[in-house]
Amino acid sequence: MNGKIQVNSGDVSIIAVKLDDKDVTEIPQKDQNISFDRAECGNDAEGYWDNTNWEFKIRNLTKPKTKCTLYFVSNELSSENKEITQFLFNKVSDWRYADQIVYEQNGNDNNVRFIGSNPDNYIYFNCQEGATQSSSTCETWRIIGLMDNITTADGKNEKLLKIRKKDSLGSAEVWDRSESGVNQGNGVNEWSQADLMNYLNGSFFQKFNETAQSMIETVVWNTGTMDKPFDDNSYTTNYSNLINPRYMYDAERSSNHGKICSATGSYANNCNDTVERTTKWTGKVGLIYPSDYGFATSGGQLKNRNNCLERSMYSWSSDCYENDWLYYSRTWTITPTPRSYGAFYVFYIDNSGDIYCAYADEYMYEAGVVFPVMYLKANIKITGGEGTSSKPYTLALGE
Repeated sequence: MNGKIQVNSGDVSIIAVKLDDKDVTEIPQKDQNISFDRAECGNDAEGYWDNTNWEFKIRNLTKPKTKCTLYFVSNELSSENKEITQFLFNKVSDWRYADQIVYEQNGNDNNVRFIGSNPDNYIYFNCQEGATQSSSTCETWRIIGLMDNITTADGKNEKLLKIRKKDSLGSAEVWDRSESGVNQGNGVNEWSQADLMNYLNGSFFQKFNETAQSMIETVVWNTGTMDKPFDDNSYTTNYSNLINPRYMYDAERSSNHGKICSATGSYANNCNDTVERTTKWTGKVGLIYPSDYGFATSGGQLKNRNNCLERSMYSWSSDCYENDWLYYSRTWTITPTPRSYGAFYVFYIDNSGDIYCAYADEYMYEAGVVFPVMYLKANIKITGGEGTSSKPYTLALGE
């Protein structure tokens, strides 16, 4: 369908064509520096655009008199001043991005997530004031997704953009340290008082300029965990269906904390801290959840994405982690690991792509890798870019 608008085409009616949100009477031509944005069709039909032949196509057409509205944008406006919620949901509905972005329901939460080994989710952030945004004037971060029902410090529930720094902080960091007489010097697995939390929300946060700081939201982070010790026999024999992404998503939002110790004798000192345990923490800069890592996979030929989501991340398939852009060996997560042997274990991504646990102070290995994570305010807009590594999205605060 190209050329003049046909409003009486029988099975399909193009009832409107819009260019930059304004009505037009003809479908734009290929040489007019214009891009197709989206189609909105009734009767559950899915409209999309064939750029090669420059024509509209439709699938899942099951009922006659299906109505569609076509939206086009001038190329210089293709990603400009789009509210982030609208922008990402448009991508979800575009079949061309099916291997990069998904809409996923978890309980009452409806999250949009970027998936795969290298999706187009790059953004510029913390740019030099007054300078043109580029790789030399900005930091590069990546969008984990648009997260639903995030509680802000003032008690509102919002859909917020969750982002992770593209590169690690460089030198390896411990999650937490403790005196030799506290948990035998292995740290404490309580994020609200962890050394890494204090660093990320202290001197690290202060490195952001005023504009960047104004874009970061203070939110309630979930720091709950599993309901039994990680080394419990019932879990050990059921790893095939536990510690998978969906299980961990619920566990992170539970009232279970990381101090579930039953050790006695000489091991009792592994669990002697007096730190108050919490399952929620309010702040600005955190780390990924184990479930963030799990849900970022697109799966592969042997294990498709749904197989990966049902499989325990304790023993994940290479098809799962090799097609997961959040995979990076020895990455810390924000989530404590409850074990009967001590109150200092934390979940991290190991070098085999599995979710496992490490000492908070990591004395027996090198320390873990830190990728800071933040939520941006609800009125963030996309102002330009393509989301690729060479042309990241540019952002600004809306009204």
